[in-house]
This record gives sequence, structure tokens and C-alpha cells, in this order.
Amino acid sequence: MKKRLGLSIMTSILGLSLLVGCGGSATQENTGGTTDGGGEPVNLVLSHTGAPDTPVYDTYEKFKEELEAISEGEITVKIHHSGTLAGDTQGVEMLLNGTLDIATAATNNMSPFTDAFQAFDLPYMFKDVDATHKVLENEELASEFEAMMKEDVDLELLFYLDPGSQRDVMNSKVLAKVPADLKGMKFRAAESPIELAANEALGVTPTPITWVEVYSALEQGVVDGLLQQHHWAVTANLHEVTKYVTETGGIHAMHIAFMSKKSFDSLSEEQQNMVLEAAQKAQAFNFENAPLQVEKMKEKMAEEGVEFYTPTPEEMELWVEAGRSIWPQFEGNFPEGLIDRIQAAQE
Repeated sequence: MKKRLGLSIMTSILGLSLLVGCGGSATQENTGGTTDGGGEPVNLVLSHTGAPDTPVYDTYEKFKEELEAISEGEITVKIHHSGTLAGDTQGVEMLLNGTLDIATAATNNMSPFTDAFQAFDLPYMFKDVDATHKVLENEELASEFEAMMKEDVDLELLFYLDPGSQRDVMNSKVLAKVPADLKGMKFRAAESPIELAANEALGVTPTPITWVEVYSALEQGVVDGLLQQHHWAVTANLHEVTKYVTETGGIHAMHIAFMSKKSFDSLSEEQQNMVLEAAQKAQAFNFENAPLQVEKMKEKMAEEGVEFYTPTPEEMELWVEAGRSIWPQFEGNFPEGLIDRIQAAQE
């Protein structure tokens, strides 16, 4: 399970310079790492990639609201949204370097750091959004995911955030009814082994491209499409450069709120409990509200001319068959029985 990631000097310097650019040095703004835990005021710096009016953005605002209320202002949270401070991978690196307090990362973007969340990348592992929530609300399974993560990276897992839907097939060329319609296309993929294999199973050529470059890559024809959730398509304005969405579902990439171990340990036990209580409330808020925002995001995409297609049951069987064909490649990566326990928890 253990992976090693070389954290570059340049990343550390960039993380520090970004914090300076946001109004103070890392030590001035990131006081969560320097408090003595004696009830002194604490200002936590939080970075995420969600844009306004999306589930991830709204959930972090809820977390801030709850934590500041619970602590009666003793703990405040300064939020940098829309990736203005850091993307997923860089945010995690900054947490590990001690230059950021809280950051978000998608489960697939955690693959350079740990294998703990690979189950969320396997196509059709989860029946639907509610099933995913059931798994993460199962204390035994949630603890297992966290324990696997902590074998690899020294972070505090605060809570999960659902973008509201599973990933669909999005492209700029054809209205794809079956996987064969995608033959010859190039799709953007994260550098996750499972995500790369999932793309190949659909007959496309996966092309690793950083998230910030996806819009221009689609616009310039470097890639023809991607597997993505409505949340992130809207956040990155991909509905301006894609024409078709096939509602295949299948991959339920979640976001996770992590806290620097250095920052968490610097808090008093009472303050730590405040953070965890706010985290619990934020996750409950997200699980209830995120799915309700999907239709609004789909409407925004449709207004830009995006055409949606729902496969017939017969067509859907082909998408599921292609997605699940990669399972044998990766089943050995999971602890014995984990896949069965995940499946059982969805009932």
C-alpha cells in the first residue's frame, strides 16, 4: 500500500510564495501551525478547488460557518477557493510540508500519495450516489479507509465531500450511445492507474493533462473529451468546449478534506474536537444537499448548448461491461474482502 512521493523544493517555495501573495507569510497567516493550544485565537488557512454555487464550495463555507460558531470565534477560517491557492496535488504537498492547514483533494488525485482511495476510481463500484454515502457513513469502512491512508501519509482526514453525481462521458465530437462510438478519441485522464485503465477500456487513448490545462486542451483539440462530474465541468467552464454528455455514471470520485498533522496537533484537545464536530456537520450538509444541485448544473451546461443522452438499458450494459472489465487488474491492490464489504454496505 505504501507509496513514496518526492516533494520538490520548488513546490515548497511556490507554496510559501502563494501564502505570502495572499496577504502574509506562512507563519503569519497559517497560525494553526504555531498556536500553543491554550485557547489563543487560531486562524486556519483552507484551500479548495470548488467554484461558487457548487457543492464543494458551499460545503467548505458550511464548515467555516460551523467551526467559527462552535468555537465562538476562537477559531477562524480563511478560505481560498477555485484553486487560487493550490490545486489538489499541490495542496496535499503543502499540507505535508506544513505550509497550509486544510486542503481538498479528489480521491483519484490522491493516487500519487496513497492507494487507500482506489475503490472510488473503479468503474461501477458504487450503484449510485446514495450507495456511496452509505459506504462512507459506515463507521467500520470509513475507519478502514482512514487507516490505510495513514499508513502512507501523515494527515488528518476531516470529512468527505460529494460533487453530487458520478462521472459521465463528455466529449466534443459525437453523441456517444455505446463505447464503440468513442473509438479513436483522446480523453484527458489523471495520472491514476485505474483512471487510465478505465479510459482504455472505453476504447479511447488516455492523455494525462493537469486540471488547469484541461479547458485549453479541449479547446485546441489536444483531447476530445473526458470522464467527469457535472460539478467540475461547470467549475472549469468545460461546457463551453464540450458538446455532448452521455449519462453513463460509474465512477464516483469524491473530494476529501484533509488537515495538516502539524496544524491539528498544535490545537488543544478542545479545539481539535471543535474542528471534528464542524467536519461532521459539514459532511452531513454535503451529503444532503450536493445531489440536489446537480440539475441546476446540468441546466447551466444545457444553456451553453450541451446535449445530454441517457443510454437505453441495453446500451448501459455495454458501458458497465467495459468499465468492470478492468476490475481483475486491480483487485489485488485491495485488502482481502474490501470490495465485498463495500458492495454489502450499499444494500
